[in-house]
Amino acid sequence: MMNNKNVIFCGNNADFLREELTKESNEANGGVAFRIPSIVNANGTLVAVSDRQSCGMDWGYIELVVRRSEDGGKTWSNVESIATPPARATKKSAECFASSFFINPCMTVAKNGDIVLITNFYPESKGIHNEKLLDKKKIPYTSVSGEFCPVIYDRDGNFYSVRKDGSVFDKSNTKTSYRVEGIGNLYKNDEYYGNIYLNGAMGKNELNAETTFGAKIKAPKRSYVFMIKSSDNGKTWSTPVDITPMILDEKDGTFLGVSAGTGVTNKNGRIIMPLYTKKDALSIYSDDNGETWHRTRNQKYNEVRGEWVPAISPDGSIFAFGMQNKYKKTPLSISRNDSNNWNKLSPTDLYSPNCQKSVITLGDYVLCSHPSEKKREKGIISVGKFRIKGTQAVGIDWVGHQKINDGFFAYSSLVKIDNDNIGVLYESEPSSYIEFKTFKISDLI
Repeated sequence: MMNNKNVIFCGNNADFLREELTKESNEANGGVAFRIPSIVNANGTLVAVSDRQSCGMDWGYIELVVRRSEDGGKTWSNVESIATPPARATKKSAECFASSFFINPCMTVAKNGDIVLITNFYPESKGIHNEKLLDKKKIPYTSVSGEFCPVIYDRDGNFYSVRKDGSVFDKSNTKTSYRVEGIGNLYKNDEYYGNIYLNGAMGKNELNAETTFGAKIKAPKRSYVFMIKSSDNGKTWSTPVDITPMILDEKDGTFLGVSAGTGVTNKNGRIIMPLYTKKDALSIYSDDNGETWHRTRNQKYNEVRGEWVPAISPDGSIFAFGMQNKYKKTPLSISRNDSNNWNKLSPTDLYSPNCQKSVITLGDYVLCSHPSEKKREKGIISVGKFRIKGTQAVGIDWVGHQKINDGFFAYSSLVKIDNDNIGVLYESEPSSYIEFKTFKISDLI
């Protein structure tokens, strides 16, 4: 049974959300548009993150924002930005993409208590929605003394490498007077030279964001994977750091996607995060609370392109729930060695359309939030119990479900609040309306 309901993120523009719902937008929860929820319990504090968008699409000016609850989801802090992309123009229109952008947050809580968040970052473009704008032939990184460094290019095709301290070296490995600071800010000596992730001059700024202009030396246009951390339960966050060179494969092309929602941290402290390419799924992991990352390279289970979600079973195995391309059973695989490699299982009897899911485990039980119709409608929490053979989990038997809503239902994120309650953060409109509901565990299992 539902305990409470809160609108955590609410759009204020009737172009992207039904006008009667925009009236619920306020200083605490508002912005032009929102999508893609992620929530974790960080040492008793619920931390909810979302994309805050300029146009209700997967491009334009998109920052990551956070709200926090210290009372189990009853009250929430005002919305704050935690990752702001470089932009040279902002408009409340899908026609404007004169901005870099963050998209698809995925969080977990590390063994040391830090919140670790990974997300995709794109230079000024439409991301995967217009691949003609991406740089398929430009190499994004080069190896220098055993360390991969970002590569940037001038208009004549000359390339430069950016070292860890931000200094810029030319192709003959000579240090130049350029340096890069923050998220792509280029300087020559002490003079600001624009941003390497943008093109052209500053334009109209409808969002009152901080804007700048594009540098003449630029990073390749492609997807990057950035990481940010919080060591104080979501109050403050680190500057986003590019972790792409640790995990990129040359076969990925211009797209390496972060699966939105949450990753997992196992009992040994290994963080496992879900990613995917156009061809298959993959996992990355960190054994040092997110400082360094490694890629698992033989995860072949996802039958179609799409996002997936991990869940840890009672015996420590990791079950991976894939995304199907139409309404049918959910692809499933398993790792019994902390995600070092994976084995494909038969699809599990969890029916859902083409949509991201969220999964958490509670002892012998697994909970999954997802739409239950052939379209993204009628959200439910499916309740499953791990099937044990000997001492190993070998599958899942689905034993019931709990209704979340009757209407539109898309991306979601589950969280355990305490020993008595769980919560779900979910999209109940195609854009700009993200709700949070709590349920008693005793009503589910």
